[in-house]
Amino acid sequence: MEFRNPDTKGHQRVRPMRRIGFRDSEDGSLIIFSLYVLICMMLAIGISLDTVRFEYTRAKLQATLDRAVLAAADLDQVLDPEDVVTDYFEKAGLSQQLVSVTVSQGVNYRTVSAEAEAVVDTMMIDMLGMDTMSVPATGEANETLGDMEIALVLDNSGSMGENNDERMNLLIPAAQEFIDTIIVEDDDSDDDDTVGSTMVAIVPFATQVNVGEELFEQYTTTEDHNSSHCVTFDASQYGEAALDTRSELRQVAHFDPYYYNSYVKLPVCPSDENREITLWSSDADYLKGKIGDMSAEGSTSIEIGTKWGLTMLDPGTQDVLEALAEGGLVDTDLIGQPFDYDRDNTRKVLVVMSDGENTTSYDVNDDYRSGDSPLFVYDGTYSHEYTSGSNTYYYVKKSRDSYWSYTPYGGGDAKQMTWPELWEDMSVTYYTYNFLQKMYGGSYMDYYYDIVDVTGSNTKKSRTSTVCQAAKDAGILVFTIGMDTYGDGDDTLEDCATESTYFYDVESVDISNAFQSIALQINQLRLTQ
Repeated sequence: MEFRNPDTKGHQRVRPMRRIGFRDSEDGSLIIFSLYVLICMMLAIGISLDTVRFEYTRAKLQATLDRAVLAAADLDQVLDPEDVVTDYFEKAGLSQQLVSVTVSQGVNYRTVSAEAEAVVDTMMIDMLGMDTMSVPATGEANETLGDMEIALVLDNSGSMGENNDERMNLLIPAAQEFIDTIIVEDDDSDDDDTVGSTMVAIVPFATQVNVGEELFEQYTTTEDHNSSHCVTFDASQYGEAALDTRSELRQVAHFDPYYYNSYVKLPVCPSDENREITLWSSDADYLKGKIGDMSAEGSTSIEIGTKWGLTMLDPGTQDVLEALAEGGLVDTDLIGQPFDYDRDNTRKVLVVMSDGENTTSYDVNDDYRSGDSPLFVYDGTYSHEYTSGSNTYYYVKKSRDSYWSYTPYGGGDAKQMTWPELWEDMSVTYYTYNFLQKMYGGSYMDYYYDIVDVTGSNTKKSRTSTVCQAAKDAGILVFTIGMDTYGDGDDTLEDCATESTYFYDVESVDISNAFQSIALQINQLRLTQ
């Protein structure tokens, strides 16, 4: 480039000017790039480390939570479900991370859900404005049991019939509504397999339990008579869930220990069909019809009713059910039940309802149970044999007259009665007053207690506790309902229940609410499956 100097007269060639600042040095540019790459790598490594720490914490948290809810949801788990979850987290050193535990359960299902959250301090991500990362974990476990086997043990004692059957008139519709709630009819829907089956047996009880001839014949008994069908249990049998069909059971005598009558007004063992055990069924209408036929009379024997309720749920009764099914008395679809106690997808429930405490039960002592009695009868007139030394006399009672004779009234045509035949004709009090007291003197009540075996309320209370414990030990859920009960009645029924919360202490008018509460617990699975 040339400049002309205006102060000169001529031209002078000037050297080109050097371009300064138009070209910088490139030394060190690779270092800057390397630093940039290094920073990115360190940041990536830091993010990776934070991510690994996040994932490690999440995996540990989730694994602990999954194990905890699975253990807590197990229906065989006897500990409180929430306590189980808490314990798992404490042992894993994560107790501070457990946020909440939710438990939902009914008779045949349990659902446990939990939430947990941990906070991880970041190492490098904080450069991006994240000082911490939240690590959430949630889980839910559910165990359900679809098949239900239920025994309803219902008080049919005389107090249920007081005030024109007031309590019985409340019990019947309440129990019928219970049946409608727990038995889900097959509607051919896609969910039928989740509903499961429901099998129910009904055990009405008063002084005794009328087993019914067909069920009675499946057991080995003393077979003292055929007028009614009740049995007694010894103390050891109350502590056992099973009732062996081969072990001989003592048949209860058919007799009236209550009234003074020349006939049997109120036998210890009722023979009426409407007081029999209702055999296993899944037919709601059939079961409700049996409940509707119930009637009230007699004393209160909660222990005997509960023993038969337990028997109707025990798998040792499978052969009995099968035999009755083959005889057309039980639906063949139920063969194979009652299921084993450890069968998956099955729950057994015992519901025991009473309006009072155990009172007294009766039987006849051995010397007066079988064989020939000393009483002869002819044309409605009784003659009682009396032996003095080598002489035999007869005390004849004809209508209101009585006399002694060397022969029974009717002579050789008079029939000697067996003890069971005698007790079918007259009450114990009538016999001891009109014959033994008249013949031998003393008090007829002394003779009465020589004949009658009395089991008192304290013994019966202890046996109730024993049989209820046997049911609970077998894994059966026991619900109890006290209808206007108090004192020993409340204590006995609360002790019988699986837990105190399974005992419903209600007034008569609230009996329906108690049954519905139990039914809804049983049926919740079918509503939420």
